[in-house]
Amino acid sequence: MSSRCSRRMVVALPWLMVPTLRSATSATAQPVNPSGDDWIVSDPAGENVDPSLPSTLDEILPTYPALTGFVVVRNGVIVSEHYDNGYGPDDRIDIRSVTKSVVGTLIGIALERGDLASLDQTIGALIPDRIPDGADAATAGITIRSLLTMTSGLDWNYRTDYSRLEASDDPLSLTLSQPVVADQGSVYVYNSGGSHVLGVILEAVTGRQLEGYADEVLFRPLGIERGRWRETPQGDAIGGYGLFLTPRDMARLGLLYLQEGRWNGDRLLPADYIEAATSYQSDGDGTGGTPYGYQWWVTDASGYDAFFALGFGGQYIYVVPDLDLVVVAAVGFERQPVELRSPRPIIEDVVIPLVGG
Repeated sequence: MSSRCSRRMVVALPWLMVPTLRSATSATAQPVNPSGDDWIVSDPAGENVDPSLPSTLDEILPTYPALTGFVVVRNGVIVSEHYDNGYGPDDRIDIRSVTKSVVGTLIGIALERGDLASLDQTIGALIPDRIPDGADAATAGITIRSLLTMTSGLDWNYRTDYSRLEASDDPLSLTLSQPVVADQGSVYVYNSGGSHVLGVILEAVTGRQLEGYADEVLFRPLGIERGRWRETPQGDAIGGYGLFLTPRDMARLGLLYLQEGRWNGDRLLPADYIEAATSYQSDGDGTGGTPYGYQWWVTDASGYDAFFALGFGGQYIYVVPDLDLVVVAAVGFERQPVELRSPRPIIEDVVIPLVGG
């Protein structure tokens, strides 16, 4: 077990207990990358996964009525896939705060391409014209790194995070108008506004709308159809929660990280950036219940080092490198309001034991 984070105790519900199958195997030597929508769908046993996985999920997933998609990818191929409530593999959903992990990925790509020089560049150096009049003088010194780890020091209430930004006619100005109340790197505070600032920085340094930049450097290489983003009144893509993708698109992002930033032999992300992004950087809070990296949550709650993207309603891209495993849980909000309940126990107490043991 690595020192990424303290081991967290998981208490499994009795009906979630499943038999252990085997020990972990190493990742495949030749990564499998889906081309376009041509995913390989494999029998679980063919990927050394307990063959009961699909039927076990068929029984459990209906008890989580908010879930509209659930995808298990092992060795780069789909071994179990489930959809409900009228949704299918081609339906995009509002992935909410999983968007943060996409924006964090784009920051890493910008470093690889030279669009950004370092994570220590500041708001004042990169977007001085977007800092509102009357802002705290310390705001200009906030770094990209502090925004990635949500330790910017800006005064923020995570309980009203989404509602405040949604009600604002200028989310960027709202975020940067808050007083700086802590030293950078010292206090974690969940802040979707800070993630939005990262998106605005990307637009400034690339001279591109975030949608176009993401399409060129991330989505097209991964075989993802151009993403649909919500925008602010200022025309900025909402970097904290505004993206729509399919569950299979989400799985591609997990695979990119699983393959240490390479896709079909091409490097998109620096390997050291991925290591830092998926390792302990700050304490995190009850939002994800684990420590935080760079716009990813990190955990070893299942007995394996893992990391995940998390969105409102229980949306996950959950990656377990030692098992060559990506699990996606998706929640579609557009067609019916339903009870929201985190599916993380399904991933940690059902899927992982049936894959790893």
